[in-house]
Amino acid sequence: MNRAKALTWTELRVGVVAIVSLVVLAITIIYVGSGGGSPWARKYELKALMSDINGLKPGAPVRVGGLEVGTVEKVDFDKKGEMVEVEMRLDRRVQPRVTTKSEATLGSLGLLGEKAVDITASTEGAPIEDGGYISGAAEDPFKGLLTATSESTSHLNRILARMDAGEGTMGKALRDEELYNRMVDVSVRLQAVMSKLESPAGPLGRLVNDQQMSRQLASSVKGIETIVARVEEGKGPLGALSRDEQLVADLKSLTANLSEVAGKLQRGEGSAGRLLHDDALFQRLDSVATRLDSLISRVEQGEGSAGRFVKDPEFYNNVNGAATDMRSLISDIRKDPQKYLRVKVSLF
Repeated sequence: MNRAKALTWTELRVGVVAIVSLVVLAITIIYVGSGGGSPWARKYELKALMSDINGLKPGAPVRVGGLEVGTVEKVDFDKKGEMVEVEMRLDRRVQPRVTTKSEATLGSLGLLGEKAVDITASTEGAPIEDGGYISGAAEDPFKGLLTATSESTSHLNRILARMDAGEGTMGKALRDEELYNRMVDVSVRLQAVMSKLESPAGPLGRLVNDQQMSRQLASSVKGIETIVARVEEGKGPLGALSRDEQLVADLKSLTANLSEVAGKLQRGEGSAGRLLHDDALFQRLDSVATRLDSLISRVEQGEGSAGRFVKDPEFYNNVNGAATDMRSLISDIRKDPQKYLRVKVSLF
């Protein structure tokens, strides 16, 4: 009796679990089939006209602002046969966000490329009524992206073909042995330069690796900063020049005067200006300089009285002796004028 009762409770528990599992499965199927949201939520229809749906199928999800709120019910040509009409069922709670300013575009679900409909949410404009039309995108952006990718791939293939044919710098580097050898030589030289930089033997290497030189450079920079600080404080000649307005004004006046003098020289004014611009005056000065050079040359060669005076010691001694006698005679005359000057006056 107790054994039969135990079997009955076990069977009852299994039955209850099976029923609950079926109910959960049914709710899940209804939820998935409803395209997201509550399966008992109120729905409304929305339509869109597109020129190319690019493989969109019924059952595809519809998203508003990225949130899945409905499914695609039907895909077929419109009455004119020019566009494709997409019928959708959406959760009515998003109806205020789907307005005349919204737009329906084709989206993608992950990397598999399954299509979906994306609707931009907007608070502007009037909400679209049940069964109304929403503006659709003119073309599929993914299709344009694939076209651009295809064009880029074709362009890349053409570049690779030119490189393979030896055209351009890269092609020559791949095909031209001489250019390749030059590039290798350049790389070897660069490596040698880098090795010298890393070695402390050279000046650049010392600059990079020698800490003492680095400290000396830092000290030099600090000294320059000190000098600049002194100049900014108005100390020293440079500081006075930077702070003394009168000195700056005097320098400006001097610069203006020098500029005026340079202008007069350029215009040919004054002797120096005439010397720069007057060819006749320059030629006369050149002639005088030539004659002076010739005269000096003759004197150096001993020609003429001046030359003999410079070159002939005997002539120099005679002149010097005559000058001495002349000074002695003048001295005697000054001492006794009557000895040399006798004047006799006779009337008859």
